[in-house]
Order: sequence, then structure tokens, then C-alpha cells
Amino acid sequence: MQRRTRWMMMGAAAATAGAVVVVRWPCTAVSRKARRTITHVGGRLRYAEGRVKGASYRLRGREPDPAVIDNVLADRIRSSLGRLERELDLPRVHVMVERHVALLHGEVGNLYDAEAIERAVAAVPGVAGVESYLHVGLGRWDTRPSAGHTVQPPSAALEALLGAAEKAGVASTAAPLVVRGVLATFADRLPAGQRAHLSSHLPSDVRPLLTPPRRIRDASPARSLHDLVGRIVATTTGVRLERAEEVTVDVVHALRDLVPDDVRGVAAVLPPELRELWEPGSAA
Repeated sequence: MQRRTRWMMMGAAAATAGAVVVVRWPCTAVSRKARRTITHVGGRLRYAEGRVKGASYRLRGREPDPAVIDNVLADRIRSSLGRLERELDLPRVHVMVERHVALLHGEVGNLYDAEAIERAVAAVPGVAGVESYLHVGLGRWDTRPSAGHTVQPPSAALEALLGAAEKAGVASTAAPLVVRGVLATFADRLPAGQRAHLSSHLPSDVRPLLTPPRRIRDASPARSLHDLVGRIVATTTGVRLERAEEVTVDVVHALRDLVPDDVRGVAAVLPPELRELWEPGSAA
């Protein structure tokens, strides 16, 4: 027992000092438990050290540097959202940053949740604007973290959209996010009335995907296929640049095939180039 205690004290002291110490452990159940304990203690000490530094940083009246690269700013946003996501009982929000504009994807339970997330992100030092693709209303395939991991099977319409993305080269794990990005960006071109009419012909797990982004800045929606593809690449992970146009065309065509009665109505409100994309017979 004394020998085990001595090992634990040595490991904790090394973790506190930030030193790198190589210890030869006998391969026993006791030694494995000791290693886990020391790892846990070291982690808690580093966490406490970070909290102390953060408190000291704030007490001195200092603010995080706003002039950081996009990747660093994205990490800063993710870190700032952790507590709010837990309080709202939401799945983790997917964050990207482009030229200091935060791009948000994910599912929230209601508009209050979405606005709370968007305000929190806008308040992060260095964020110049927020473009939110958060969908209000958790879909049947989504659950709150506290509800476990039960997942309802997708509708045939959603499977068709996901299948179109995967056929165009998108990984199955990335397909839901890519489909959301394509449909939200395309829906941004539709007047509210036409968008609502189109959504009414789709199942409940597809309708939220046609929600255009909410913006905390001025931005113009895409007017051409080139603009549409550019926006999708900029706002959505999982799309390789060389396949982005194919993915966009295939997903939009899959949506068109789901609503044959609305094809003419949607075409009538689109700019000419996007009308060519939407109408049957357009090139894939």
C-alpha cells in the first residue's frame, strides 16, 4: 500500500510541475488503477490552472485578441458555446468561420434556442457577423442529449436526398450536413410564400432543411449556379471543391423529383440560371 501511495504522489507531483517523467510501471491491476488516478489528477490540475489563468485574465480587464485566424476563432466560439449547449440541452452546434463570419449548423428546439446561440456567438471577440443555418424544431432523427441516442428512421424523401449526395461523392457521415447546406442555400432564393407551399408537400423531417439562414449582417442570396455552389462550399463541410457543383445539382434535382406538382411554380420565381438548374432536362 505504501509503495502504491508513493507512486501516486510522484505522478501527481510531476503533473503539477508540468514535467515529463518516465516511470516503469509493473503490469498489475493496482498499477493500472494508479495510472488512471494520476491521469485524472493531472487533468484536474491542468483544468484548475486554466481556470485561474482565465480569471486572472478577466480581472486585469484584458480581452481575447480579435485579430486571430479563422480556425482559432472557430475554436474560441466552440469553447464559448459549451455551457450554453448544456443549459439548453441541445446537440453540439457545428461551427465554421469564413473571414471572421461565423457559420452555424445544427438543430435547436425552438426560436429562443436559436437566438440564444446566435447572440452568444455574435458576442465572441473577433466575430464580425453570424450566418445561422440552425434549424428550429428537432427532427425525428435528432434527440436532445438528455434523451439518449434513440434515432427514428428517416422518411423516404430524406433518404432520397441523402442518397443523391452520397452518389455524388459525399461521405455518408457528412451527407446530412451537406443536404441541409444545399437545401437551405437554395431555399434562400425562394419567396416566403413559395417556400412554404413547397415545404407543405414534403415530410416533416425534410421541411426544416428548407429554412434559409438567419443573418446578423447584410448578405445577398445566390443568383447563379456559380454563386450557389460558392455559398455551399463556403458554409458547409463535407463537400470537396471539385465535386461541389455535381453535389449541388444532384441534391437540387432530388428535391425537384419529390415535388413534381411544384416544379413550374418554383421555376417561375428563380433567376434565369437557377431556373435552368431546377427545370427538368438541365445538365447534371
